[in-house]
Amino acid sequence: MRPPIIIGGGPAGAAAAAVIGAAGEPVTLIERNAGPSDKVCGDFLSGNAIAALQNLGVDPFALGAEPLSTIRLVHRGAIAESMLPFPAAGLSRRSLDEALLHVAVRRGVLVRRGETVQSVARTDAGFVIRLGSGKTLAAGSVLLATGKHDLRGLARPPRANGLLGLKMYFRLAPDQRAALQGCIELALLKGGYAGLQLVEQDRAVLCTLLPAARYRDAGRNWNVLLSELGTENSMLRQRLADAVPCLPQPLAIAGTPYGHLHHAQPDAAPEIFRLGDQACVVPSFAGDGVAIALHSGMMAATAWLRGEDASRYHAEFRRHARAPLRIASLLHLACQTPAMQPFVASIAHAWPAALRLAASLTRVASSGTGTTTMSLRGA
Repeated sequence: MRPPIIIGGGPAGAAAAAVIGAAGEPVTLIERNAGPSDKVCGDFLSGNAIAALQNLGVDPFALGAEPLSTIRLVHRGAIAESMLPFPAAGLSRRSLDEALLHVAVRRGVLVRRGETVQSVARTDAGFVIRLGSGKTLAAGSVLLATGKHDLRGLARPPRANGLLGLKMYFRLAPDQRAALQGCIELALLKGGYAGLQLVEQDRAVLCTLLPAARYRDAGRNWNVLLSELGTENSMLRQRLADAVPCLPQPLAIAGTPYGHLHHAQPDAAPEIFRLGDQACVVPSFAGDGVAIALHSGMMAATAWLRGEDASRYHAEFRRHARAPLRIASLLHLACQTPAMQPFVASIAHAWPAALRLAASLTRVASSGTGTTTMSLRGA
């Protein structure tokens, strides 16, 4: 059987590559970015993500990850705070992705960087993958880990929601950095929400999910939008006072199909494994994206090593993901709907443990990812 090819070098693709490589099997990973790059989401590491990374031989705290232990919900003048039900950390995708790719390379994975995939065609012998350079590669199986970006011919069903995700790194004033230490702050805003937390290198990351119309109404000017958000939320305004942006422009993404959970059709190719956001798109506020990516990548790689087809893997992953994804989607809707936001805030203020419960119930990735992952520790 021809070796598999993994398309996408984020946490899902790199984790799958590391598992297959550790088993001594040849595997190629194609990553479109030629070098380290910032990604629009995924800087929150839940307890499941931290455990999976450690099993893969990556210590996020050695990379400078900021420990997080508290969640704080802010709506207008109301503040609710609770301890997280698991240890967590803040680490940029730039640092995380590079560390995981280095693990894959050490385990014998052939990583082709700076290559784009134009198409994937089914043949009697497997698949032919056409690259942007015009070259073609043959594969027996494809592990699709392209994140929130779809590959032509293998796109997920569209889910129009009119939302725009924006992300910016800042260096906060010392007193504001101290006030944010150990905490992720979730601010409810008109039509959406924003999350603020610390990451490595003395930086804070702000991720917003808002109606795209709000950005257009602000003249597509990030500073104007930030000023409007500060008017809505005094704590956010306070945190960003005298903050210095670390990027010239925010990272942006639109059209993300929140709530998507892949369901393989009966006639689907049994050799195409979907990982990470290609398998499941959990709403941003849940903070489970990296854990899902790692969990699905390790699950798919283990299934491939066992000789199982993709349909069995997808069915097992759906079993893990269905209930917490449904809960996360309902909470996402409540947190972005102006009429429901006061209700959410009042519950959290009266019963702060509700924040802890919500965090527990929206974990898609389970703590157990199979014996294969355990055997990777220190490999």
